[in-house]
Amino acid sequence: MRTIDISDAVRSMRVHVAELTQKLRRMERALEHQQSRPTQKAVCLALETEFGYELWGQRFTARNGNDALVSILRHFAELAPEFPEQYSRAVKTLGRKRPYVARTVEAVYPGKPGLWKFTEVFAPGWYVGTNESNDKKLDLLRIACQTIGLRFGKDLKVRI
Repeated sequence: MRTIDISDAVRSMRVHVAELTQKLRRMERALEHQQSRPTQKAVCLALETEFGYELWGQRFTARNGNDALVSILRHFAELAPEFPEQYSRAVKTLGRKRPYVARTVEAVYPGKPGLWKFTEVFAPGWYVGTNESNDKKLDLLRIACQTIGLRFGKDLKVRI
């Protein structure tokens, strides 16, 4: 009976490893695709640029902290279709009464229509609130990296 439990656990772990391997391959293909085609976003950060980020060694500029946050979340959502749902659950750990990420602008800033303009779509049907301090945006990006399996400060470097 104990052997059955262990073999079930091994089988489950193999399935999980296979899923992670597929996710990694998708991410690598997406990165190769991005590097093979020039984009306007893929310009080097100039020394005078205050905002921007580097994802796997590729540099991107941003107009401000909001632009960097939304752009990074969009990258992650493109790389892993399951990211928005997983990220939504992960950011609940920040202990707010309202969610930072939701399916509607009303849910991001409930009862505050004046703040609805401070939401951005980062994936189809998913909104993130941008009326946050840059420190809070960095916290949100740390959690995003954990969610997708990247190392904040290594795979993703951010200047906001």
